[in-house]
Amino acid sequence: MAPSEPPLTEAAPPAPPEPLAAKVARAHDAQEAWAHTPFQERVGCLLRAARDMLARRGEAMALVEEEIGKVHAEALFTEALGPLDAVKGWAAVLGPALARRRVRLNPLGFPGKRAYVDAVPRGVVAIIAPWNFPVAGLYRSVFPALLSGNAIVLKPSEYSPRSSGWFAARLAAHLPAGVVQVAPGDGTVGAALLDARPDACVFTGSTTTGRQVAIRCAELGIPCSAEMGGKDPAIVLADCDLERTVAGITHWALCNAGQACGAIEIVYAERGIADQLVARLRDAFTRLRVGSGHGTAADVAPLANGRQLEVVKQQVDDARSHGATVVCGGAPLGEGLWFAPTVLDHCTESMAVVREETFGPVLAVVRVDGPAEAIRAANRLRYGLGASIWTRDLHRGERLAERLDYGVVSVNNHSFTGAVPSLPWSGTRATGFGVANSTLALATFVRPRALVVDRRKDPELYWMPYDDTLLELGDVLADVQASRLNRAWKLPGLMRRRIRALRAFFGKRSPEQG
Repeated sequence: MAPSEPPLTEAAPPAPPEPLAAKVARAHDAQEAWAHTPFQERVGCLLRAARDMLARRGEAMALVEEEIGKVHAEALFTEALGPLDAVKGWAAVLGPALARRRVRLNPLGFPGKRAYVDAVPRGVVAIIAPWNFPVAGLYRSVFPALLSGNAIVLKPSEYSPRSSGWFAARLAAHLPAGVVQVAPGDGTVGAALLDARPDACVFTGSTTTGRQVAIRCAELGIPCSAEMGGKDPAIVLADCDLERTVAGITHWALCNAGQACGAIEIVYAERGIADQLVARLRDAFTRLRVGSGHGTAADVAPLANGRQLEVVKQQVDDARSHGATVVCGGAPLGEGLWFAPTVLDHCTESMAVVREETFGPVLAVVRVDGPAEAIRAANRLRYGLGASIWTRDLHRGERLAERLDYGVVSVNNHSFTGAVPSLPWSGTRATGFGVANSTLALATFVRPRALVVDRRKDPELYWMPYDDTLLELGDVLADVQASRLNRAWKLPGLMRRRIRALRAFFGKRSPEQG
């Protein structure tokens, strides 16, 4: 179905801004009190904000539909419905993880001492956000940052400033003043935000920019979590449930017009199932409705901007010129940013559509002789975010999944775990080293602090001044550690002598010592 009118496509101009250093300073001022707010009170603030977002979900949906062209159903299900579940999920993950943890000390080596590990908020977290999920994409960075006791400065994408700004405004309405700051603008604003010296950074975006961000953070000594794209493969085995497989691949290839780091972009199909699979995918892709607007008039959204449309066109043209078969689609629709859902068959590694991230409604099919060939090919891809295996044999699927060098691997599903706070979302290779979701993401938001409480009154045995008793005590302790116990009986006497010597030394002071 040809689309009727194009969505808004222009990037918002950078705002003339208040100095970013002032925003970061204001966030620092607000963060101290926020960090000392009890965890359950912080949870309560975010729950109230999330309920507010749900009640006003129509506002969020209208903004993402207008700014980046999402179809109505995706604006509802991928952007507007999740904040309350996300806050509850993060609260369940973070409650135990942020609690003070007692560490056992050897009572012989460390008598009279208690030790703990605290999770201390970093301070101010800079969040440099992408445009493809301008509301829901913030749940897995903003919510854990705030619940951990940090303040945030959010730099939305210049292509979706109002959608992300709406999210920040709804949060700020329920939090202490200054805890949430927004710095709209383009990449120059993101660079300036880092130079304003926040205490940590979360970046989601392209590999090129992500590497620049990571380098700058390393220069500044700022912890950085960077997620830098994906090229997710689906491995389809000959024994798959064809109906579920086609439905799953269709959804995860075309949701948000394929503009997701976890979209399926390549299918490695066993030759025995490839013809049926391609035919069924062609049927599904051609029957989906392309467009935008209110209600259920469309399934596949337009691309978000002209630059992304050009990338998709170039990759499809390159594949065609290198021998790929255009099974369906393969061209723009109408005068806007719509691109027909496209299946390319007989693709090879020589094609850009196999090597590079597409970020569009294009699926490349590579035919393979078996799962071993598919796994080798998938592990050669530049990115390593998500992968899936489609088979009726679940045990075999699990064993094959263990051989995939990816951060997230699914059997008979794909990519939904990005919305699960308890499961890590991470990758390998050019996807980057960042971890979102789960307690494994906490290193970006908190630092450990060791706390030791000592109830002893006597000086420690190894403290100055040194004497022969201390040296003999050290020798005996070395023997005991090496399980040579013939001199262990001497330990109590040596320890008493050493304590008496220390008491005598520190208990007597000359008049000059005061």
